Amino acid sequence: MLEHMDGRRTVVPVHARETIGPGLLRKILNDADLTADDLEKA
Repeated sequence: MLEHMDGRRTVVPVHARETIGPGLLRKILNDADLTADDLEKA
């Protein structure tokens, strides 16, 4: 689960041996109003 500092959350399902592609990751981050820097800090 990703959580923004203001409390918004989004669930990112994790499946064994599968990698999230860069496009899907950007979409998830955009939906959660997060940046790549926010993700690295988490």
